[in-house]
Amino acid sequence: MKIGFIMFTLVLFGFQCKEKTNPADIPPAISSIPNIKGEWILEWENGIHQIQLNPEDKKILWDGNEGLELDLDSLGIRIRAYDEETVKGYFLYSDIKPKSWIGTWENRVVRLIRRN
Repeated sequence: MKIGFIMFTLVLFGFQCKEKTNPADIPPAISSIPNIKGEWILEWENGIHQIQLNPEDKKILWDGNEGLELDLDSLGIRIRAYDEETVKGYFLYSDIKPKSWIGTWENRVVRLIRRN
C-alpha cells in the first residue's frame, strides 16, 4: 500500500516538474508581424550606421558587413552578434511606425529611420 502511494506521488510530481515553454519565446509567423525588412539608419555614438534587416534568413548587415543576427520572439526582434549571447538591440513590433522605429541599443533608447 505504501509503495503504491509513493509511486503515485512520484508520477504525479513528475508531470508537474516538466519544463514549460514561455509563449513569449515562440517566434511568430513572418507574415503576421509588421514589415521590418529593408534598410534602416541608426545614429549611434556620433555616427550614422546602415542596418539591413532580413527576417526571412535572420541576417543583418551592419554598414554592409555581416556579423549580426536577428531573433524573433512574440513581442519584437533581438539583434545580437553571432559570437555573443548578449543582445545589442531590441525593438518591439508595437513601436514600429511607417518611417521610424523606437527601441533600445546597448541599453540606450534609439530610433531607427527607414531608408527606403
